[in-house]
Amino acid sequence: MNDPCIQLLQQLVAIDSVNPSLVPGAAGESQVAAALAAHMRSLGLDVHVQEVAPGRPNVVGILDSGAPGRSLMFCGHTDTVGVDGMTEPFSAAIRDGRLYGRGSQDMKSGVAAMVDAARVLRDRRPRQGRLIVAAIIDEEFASLGADALVRDWNADAAVVTEPTDLQIGVGHKGFAWFEIETSGRAAHGSRPKDGRDAILRMGRVLARLEALDRALQERPPHPMMGTASLHASVVDGGREWSSYPDRCRLQMERRTIAGESPEGASAEIDSILSELGEEDSEFVATSRLVFSRPAYETPAA
Repeated sequence: MNDPCIQLLQQLVAIDSVNPSLVPGAAGESQVAAALAAHMRSLGLDVHVQEVAPGRPNVVGILDSGAPGRSLMFCGHTDTVGVDGMTEPFSAAIRDGRLYGRGSQDMKSGVAAMVDAARVLRDRRPRQGRLIVAAIIDEEFASLGADALVRDWNADAAVVTEPTDLQIGVGHKGFAWFEIETSGRAAHGSRPKDGRDAILRMGRVLARLEALDRALQERPPHPMMGTASLHASVVDGGREWSSYPDRCRLQMERRTIAGESPEGASAEIDSILSELGEEDSEFVATSRLVFSRPAYETPAA
């Protein structure tokens, strides 16, 4: 494959850049950032490495015409989610016209495309303005890279090269991460009068959340974003076969649309827990909002 964009994509996919905030001990973005910085320098870009967190840098390349004019930013993230269940996550193999590997779609393909676009533009010798190519960290968790980028860099316009099936995206959903915990009472399995099952109590919560999810998706959709939704992400509880579990923890995500807020989503969850407490005086549960990002719409010109 002689296409320089595909060659760069294979190089990037072959590098492990799993987000360490998602998977403790994971590789992080340092190696893929180093590869991108070297590649951008080879193209003649003015490269800046922005250390956002220890060993986790943004890389920003500048193609400047040398003449005044407007600026355009291409932006994409270098981190990926984990690789559990994948057999060859970093093979970057091409089979039947498809390239395989973790991050090949989300979103090292977009990163490779924007860097190669800078190469094409360089060859055409732009007459004015400048292009900013930003490869940022931590999109899959807390957006530390984006926060750092906008503090130090700005542009007249920006294109985020996330996979959108080649559709122009002018807005996106928000999200809120919640942690819900139900309390029980530990006891031996042979003593049911003493035990209170925290996992079964979480089951009641899950049933109400499922009903809420259905209700959310029956509400009038946003014209671009569709409907709000929620899903249970991780459930953890119990210690051993023969014991009543004294706690159960649920991590869940609520996807919000324009007009909704994390506070409103939190109130929905609190209402569910309050109703369950009214139905059963021994039902004890707490919830907390861990992290959120709002939905966003690009203002009309």
